Amino acid sequence: MLSKITNIIALTIIIFLASCTENKKVVDQLDLDEVESLVQQDTLYEEIIIEVESKRKLIENNLVLKSKFKDLSYADYLQYKKNSIDTSLLKNIYFEADSIHKAAYTKHLTTYKAKIDSTISNYKKIKEKYSPENYFNVEFSSIDKEYYSYNNGVRNVTVKFKITPLKGPIQGGSFHYKVIPKVTNKEVADASCRFSLYTSRSTIYEWEAPYDIKDEFENNTTSSIKNNYNIKFTYLTVRKDGKTFSITDLNIPYCYERALNLESLSEYDYEYILKKQFYADIKPSYKLVDELILKKKKLINPIAYNFEMLNTLTKN
Repeated sequence: MLSKITNIIALTIIIFLASCTENKKVVDQLDLDEVESLVQQDTLYEEIIIEVESKRKLIENNLVLKSKFKDLSYADYLQYKKNSIDTSLLKNIYFEADSIHKAAYTKHLTTYKAKIDSTISNYKKIKEKYSPENYFNVEFSSIDKEYYSYNNGVRNVTVKFKITPLKGPIQGGSFHYKVIPKVTNKEVADASCRFSLYTSRSTIYEWEAPYDIKDEFENNTTSSIKNNYNIKFTYLTVRKDGKTFSITDLNIPYCYERALNLESLSEYDYEYILKKQFYADIKPSYKLVDELILKKKKLINPIAYNFEMLNTLTKN
């Protein structure tokens, strides 16, 4: 019976001491026994203690700053941390952030959607009429190699492309091409080609390969190039009915250019144009979440919030 009473008294004392330690203020340094007591009570205290100690010099060397946190206990700070990551709180914050973002997006889209749609329609007509890519198509055809007479080394590589007019005869044009291995999908060489001959049907034209193209192709065959490489073309100019059309003359802003080939615009597409062309103030949801978290945390416990932000506040 005496042993049982002794155990109860001992447990009561331990609980009392732990409670006293919990209520100790963050401005007061813990001794080793107090650290052990708190961590045994709740393992989350370990992170709390490490954080508090990282700020010890700031508050010890500044009495005014220290006075601001004289009423903040370790227990208060732990509870603040727990409340800050509460699942329901974060769920509400994400919902609020999405609502704010949606409201801002809808407001600006209502104002500018008609103008965006009409501008895209106009740019489509301009591109259809003036873009070189609508007047001819280029396909890789083959390569030829010229060897040195005194050994088996490759002296030159000739690259052949098939040019196909798409809207009747053309009087010439130019294009740029990039050589991209399928295995890496990274560009390894590029070159530009120009032709100035009347072309009314699919015709093979050839160009001497520049050094980087030669180095890439000299150990390949036509078949291996077709199997192992992607060749990406950019159409630069075309001469049609005595007029030269250039890709640089289109002057289509990139935010619209990327939308021209889409069947319909997504919310992201519209938002991108709103920001780039109309400087719409639409904060992304993730930034709103960050702002709302700080705002809500400050409401949970202003003193604990200021302590958490101590390094930031002292820098400012």
